[in-house]
Amino acid sequence: MPSPIAHLAAGYVIYRVAQNYMPLPPVQFTEGVPTLLILAAGFSLLPDVDSVAGVFFGDFGRYHNNASHSLFVGAAVALAFALFMKWRTNNFGFWFVFAFCCYSLHVLMDASTWSRGVMALWPFTAQRFLSPVTIFYGLHWSEGFLSTNHLWTILTEVIFAALLILPFRNWPRPSPLDQ
Repeated sequence: MPSPIAHLAAGYVIYRVAQNYMPLPPVQFTEGVPTLLILAAGFSLLPDVDSVAGVFFGDFGRYHNNASHSLFVGAAVALAFALFMKWRTNNFGFWFVFAFCCYSLHVLMDASTWSRGVMALWPFTAQRFLSPVTIFYGLHWSEGFLSTNHLWTILTEVIFAALLILPFRNWPRPSPLDQ
């Protein structure tokens, strides 16, 4: 699985693109940091919530990268969030697509990592899916928390994040008057 560095970089790109389509007026729950950015980060990391059980019970492999890494779970999470946001903003489609893109991109990135694959179609099958193309070396917790291989992961993912984020740092946001 990629580290949070890669997942957050992908979430940042979704945030930058989504800014152009976000229903107006923009939803703002926080002061300073854009709410859409916080939501993108949250949904981009959400499939790894199962890591908490792995750390708590001391068996990371048993709990991580299972049902929470299903595209159907992602769709259910996006549906629940979009229904809540429809009540709050009277817009369903944007919020569903936004949340599902963040969540499912995490699953696809994990499937593109040198690993055991993801249960992308759970609950219909427990089969694990692995991309034929490996993009990420990923974190290997079985090697220990302080493994030097984690340095390789961090280095390659910082480069990945820079290549992903730099083109979007000045992504144009249309004026509300242009819409």
